[in-house]
Amino acid sequence: MRPQRFQDFALDLAKNAPAAGVVSTLAEAGDTKHPFGLSVKLGGTEVRWQVIAELAPGDKHSVPETPVEGDPMAPIECPQISGSPSAADAELWLASLLSSSGNRELCSLELWSRRDDARPGHHGLTARFHSGAKIYVRSF
Repeated sequence: MRPQRFQDFALDLAKNAPAAGVVSTLAEAGDTKHPFGLSVKLGGTEVRWQVIAELAPGDKHSVPETPVEGDPMAPIECPQISGSPSAADAELWLASLLSSSGNRELCSLELWSRRDDARPGHHGLTARFHSGAKIYVRSF
């Protein structure tokens, strides 16, 4: 999945999520530095995620994308968001939102705060797709 389509996919999910308030692209939120990403109000906090892509092996931006489907990943459970969530809670909320979508292109998610080599204050996730493409969603 390429960044524009991922952004649209995640944006649609977030707009329909009960815990989310105002949802927009980073561009709509006034961010001119990051071409792709989301701004979501969770509780009383605005959370921003930048979206960066790694194409599938052999893929090129000059040719149309060919989605590859497989079994959808198992949903990741997320506790109820109340008040202002921590960065780790927001990361988990996004992972739960994506994993619960049933998207047949998405095969796994890696939450950065749960890595063995996790760095303090470094939140986000890596979305892996059946095509071999990856999306990196960095919280900032």
